[in-house]
Amino acid sequence: MVNRSETSDTRIVYGFFCSWWGGIEEAGQHHSKTSNLPGCPVCGNGLMQVDDAKTWWDGVDEKEKTIPGYKDFISWLKGKCYYGADGAGFRAALAVYNAKPGRKQVVV
Repeated sequence: MVNRSETSDTRIVYGFFCSWWGGIEEAGQHHSKTSNLPGCPVCGNGLMQVDDAKTWWDGVDEKEKTIPGYKDFISWLKGKCYYGADGAGFRAALAVYNAKPGRKQVVV
């Protein structure tokens, strides 16, 4: 795990097969344990990345234009791992998010 206070690494990483996202310093080790690749700290699956938080949030803001509530959902999702290939983890996370009474439903 990278300690952000000891580096200028500003990457945001996010799950390939799960919904987890966070700063590179929050990443765990890839489940293969045979490489130095970062992995989800919960399930160990691979991560993808963007260069910095601005790039991440610019993308989220763009989605928010067509999907009301998307930014609140993504903010809530930080650090949560819902596993599933082909978007199943994302859909599971969305169902949990939308299940809270009184919360504006996000439809993706």
